[in-house]
Amino acid sequence: MRPTPVLYIETSVFGFYFDEGPHNFARRQAVIALFDQLARGAFRAITSSLTAEELQRAREPLRTRVTELLADVEPVRLDADEVERLAGRYVSEGIIPPGYTDDARHAACATIAGTDVLVSLNLRHLANEWAERKLNAVNLREGYRMIRIRTPEEVLQYED
Repeated sequence: MRPTPVLYIETSVFGFYFDEGPHNFARRQAVIALFDQLARGAFRAITSSLTAEELQRAREPLRTRVTELLADVEPVRLDADEVERLAGRYVSEGIIPPGYTDDARHAACATIAGTDVLVSLNLRHLANEWAERKLNAVNLREGYRMIRIRTPEEVLQYED
């Protein structure tokens, strides 16, 4: 029996669950399916306190709705200094711009926690081939294992 994959769910994913814009219909459906699979135990999902903090910045009634989704995601405690150090590496090496340090922190949290996949809908800074390659170069150099960065569509388990 294969171990249950561990996913780090970052903030951008939560917001898409409630995005009713027609241009995001497919993404929303994938996020809803992902949370359904999480509730059924297909994955083990974790996130950091950073995600909860970012979700608290949402306006009501969205804030209440997105924070309710946290019930299916396990909070993980990490050494804050280690997270800041690794996130700082991502920024100092130009992988993630200085104005987006929370994105760097999410990548660091996923890496330090040893997750299999960082799930993100942040295509600009995280969920793209080039960011993944560069982040993993830093991870290997710093003594961490490589992680995958994928969108919800890419991690769903499809049944025949």
